[in-house]
Amino acid sequence: MAAAATARQASPARVPGRRRATPARPPRRTAPTRRPGGQLIPLAVGTASAVRGLPDSSLIVRMTRGRAWIAVLGVLLAGIVALNVVTLSLAAAGSHVDQNIQALDEENSILRSRDAQKSGATRIRHDAAALGLSPVAVDPAGALRFSPHDVDLVAQRLAAAGTAY
Repeated sequence: MAAAATARQASPARVPGRRRATPARPPRRTAPTRRPGGQLIPLAVGTASAVRGLPDSSLIVRMTRGRAWIAVLGVLLAGIVALNVVTLSLAAAGSHVDQNIQALDEENSILRSRDAQKSGATRIRHDAAALGLSPVAVDPAGALRFSPHDVDLVAQRLAAAGTAY
């Protein structure tokens, strides 16, 4: 009991009104805001980890140490050659289409000139003369002059005709 009493005296006495010091807490963290396209990062990480382990896989190791590697490289090279052949054939087809477009443009210009010759004013006058038709005499356009007396005259004629203007 004496040891318990000594332990009580050794501990500091509590003073009323004083608080015990608590350690400071770090500020609370909020969840990071999501950006559009955030789903791509986990996909990229998964793909990178899968590709990282590929050279160490037993299939790749066995293939590169044997004759299968030659076959794989041959297939890849054949694919590259096939892609180049397809690209060249598309370019040749494109030039063929350009030649067709140019020929059609030339043909259109020839047909337009023929149409202009057949439907021109000279040809129509000639055909009309062959049918016995003559062109209409056209008076030159000019300005009309009138006086206040002409306005009164027109008003009288309209009133005599019975029109309600």
